[in-house]
Amino acid sequence: MQLSLPLSGAAVTPAGAVVFIRHRRARRYIIRVLADGTVRVTLPRWGAKRDAQAFLEASRVWIADQQARRGAAPIADPWTDGTRILIDGREARLRVERHGETVRISCDETVVARVRAAAMHDRSVRDAVSRWLHDRARRELPPMLLALAAAHDISVPRVSVRDQRSRWGACSPTGTITLNWRLIQAPAFVREYVLIHELMHRRELNHSRRFWRLVAAACPRHADARRWLRKEGKQLWAEGE
Repeated sequence: MQLSLPLSGAAVTPAGAVVFIRHRRARRYIIRVLADGTVRVTLPRWGAKRDAQAFLEASRVWIADQQARRGAAPIADPWTDGTRILIDGREARLRVERHGETVRISCDETVVARVRAAAMHDRSVRDAVSRWLHDRARRELPPMLLALAAAHDISVPRVSVRDQRSRWGACSPTGTITLNWRLIQAPAFVREYVLIHELMHRRELNHSRRFWRLVAAACPRHADARRWLRKEGKQLWAEGE
């Protein structure tokens, strides 16, 4: 969950671990409370640390509430050399290797990122790999969806890929389809089910019996995919925290 507030107040840090990161695409200061209670503050490219600290102080009540809500949430283990994650439904091994002042993060044989050793922290590997997967999802998921749309003679005015916190996809009344980037980690048949599910909302914007008949006709493995999401999907949410 994210919060955006005006900058105000003194620079006082709430209790608990706080991580500041700068993101070139961020348009505002953002505070996010992670599953383990860590507070992550994202600064836009032009942002100042003192303003981020003030933003943190102004949000202390909201942060405490979010940390309390997440008190029962499992703590995600840090990603390190040898950690295995899902990509396309199969396990891939992460490598974290230091070369002088640089740490190289790779997934199987693909280099994901290079990070200055001095800038490494507990979430460096997780954040770098998540950004890499997110970028891959933005490249690959929209063409997949549009190809299925063409095969079923369905028009889609716009497709977006986002970091959705509670669902795998969505179809708006205007026809915009939004997909969760974590689908890039799921097996192909699961991705196909989610894409077809959202496409069928272009014909039936509800979950009526007619809607499910449309899904079943277009996706024979829909029941298997739904079972996979119920059983394995929780792990993808935890990995993304």
